[in-house]
Amino acid sequence: MNPYLKAYTSLDSEPSSKEELLVEVYERLLEKLRLAILAIKEGDVKQKAEILSKVTDVIVILKSSLDMENGGEIAKSLDAVYAFCLDRLLRANAHNDSKSLEEVIEVLTPVYEGFKEVVQKKG
Repeated sequence: MNPYLKAYTSLDSEPSSKEELLVEVYERLLEKLRLAILAIKEGDVKQKAEILSKVTDVIVILKSSLDMENGGEIAKSLDAVYAFCLDRLLRANAHNDSKSLEEVIEVLTPVYEGFKEVVQKKG
């Protein structure tokens, strides 16, 4: 596993599957995005930049982990989602734009919910 992703997702208890790990990564991403919005609203530019740097790193890892040869339409769709997110994260960081972060949350939430549903059905 990528050391950045492993450090980012270190938890009190280990997930029992890749799907559970992915759900936990998404939960943390969404949490960090909400914290970044709060940092923007409070004018804490340093905190916002630190959070968005971490979130960007994780999105880049998720995007680069896609199996574009065997993943079919799902991989293509996720690639587009992650590209959109990276664009909005860049905009949010450059312009202290919480609306861009809200857009990222709106796009990632259904993906998170889909992965979470798969885990619940498997469990």
